[in-house]
Amino acid sequence: MSLFEAYKKATTNWDAKKDSINQSQAIPEGTYQVMLEQVDHPVYKSGWDCLRFNMQVIKGDYASRHEQLRISLATKTGKGKPMPEFVVSQNIRTIAKIGEVVGLEMKPEYFPDNETDAYEKLVAAFKPYEGKTLEMKITETANKKDPDNPYRNYDFAEGEQIKEPSNEEIAEAVKQTAEDDDTTVEDDALPF
Repeated sequence: MSLFEAYKKATTNWDAKKDSINQSQAIPEGTYQVMLEQVDHPVYKSGWDCLRFNMQVIKGDYASRHEQLRISLATKTGKGKPMPEFVVSQNIRTIAKIGEVVGLEMKPEYFPDNETDAYEKLVAAFKPYEGKTLEMKITETANKKDPDNPYRNYDFAEGEQIKEPSNEEIAEAVKQTAEDDDTTVEDDALPF
């Protein structure tokens, strides 16, 4: 992207007189073709850890943008109370859905009682599936405690599969390029 194109994109639907320069970097609600770029297990300074899925949009206006899903398998809140069952269930279903869509068969041994062990097992299980494509649907729901930051909800389906070119297609493309590139430069036109 040229600097001019970047300028046009950055200032489209933005008024320098009244809008903040800190526009949201979040990918808007919608359905996107994404690649499962990386799965890891970060541990933050606070001690909170999670399973993190880094999804990269591979098609459309938001191509090359990233969406990170941070999924906790904690069964207790930070205050030691039981985590609501629906939260734990939804998080497990999200992991299982991503696994199903990329071709990973979920196994009970990926969910031992120790959540850190579960994260490590899941990272190892997902590693061979990094680079797989899938469809990601983002929706938002109101956050009563923080209206400026709505909850982001995700669902997944099989994505468009990227077709690898055959040897014949590669050979034809090389041949066509060679035929199109019949440029001859005279010695006196060289800059050195």
